[in-house]
Amino acid sequence: MKKKRKVILILSAIVFVEIACIAGICVRDDNLQFCPDVTVRRVEPHAVLYTVYRGHYKDVGTAIDELLELAGEKHLTPVGPIYTGYLNNPLLVSGDHWLIEIRIPVAMDALEFAGTLGEMTDVKLMPAMKVVSVVKPEGQLDPGPVIRGLYTLINQRGYRVAGGMWQSVLYNDSSEDYSQTRTEFMIPVL
Repeated sequence: MKKKRKVILILSAIVFVEIACIAGICVRDDNLQFCPDVTVRRVEPHAVLYTVYRGHYKDVGTAIDELLELAGEKHLTPVGPIYTGYLNNPLLVSGDHWLIEIRIPVAMDALEFAGTLGEMTDVKLMPAMKVVSVVKPEGQLDPGPVIRGLYTLINQRGYRVAGGMWQSVLYNDSSEDYSQTRTEFMIPVL
């Protein structure tokens, strides 16, 4: 199952990056040295199979495997990379109580399952929205400066935050070393 998940994640990341490159508008600011590229783009409406996970993000792998298993049982094919949405602030809540929504983009016809999969697991439509995103480069262990810089840029550019941050893994060599993981952080804005 882990090999299958890795293949799905890699293929999904390729599709996601291709779409992001086509639709993205690059914004650079030489005074902000937290990242080389920040992108402002529109995310189109899409259906997601999701579940709400409670606990530390380091232990989220089992919940992802279970959600992928459910997708297989229901014949729901992922159409983009798995991403997570943070439902509470990790600075204010201990790791045992973090709420993380794990989202797998699926075909729109999956919406026929909406309301039938359970209390904390379901299918929903994510609306169109503008996001500001940045990629944490490989080799950087602490994403804090990248995320803080992203919020700073959002404020400097006159955007208003419209929702919680999303995170999508674009590349992971399957090691336990987070510094080698290439991750995209996205924040919905108005």
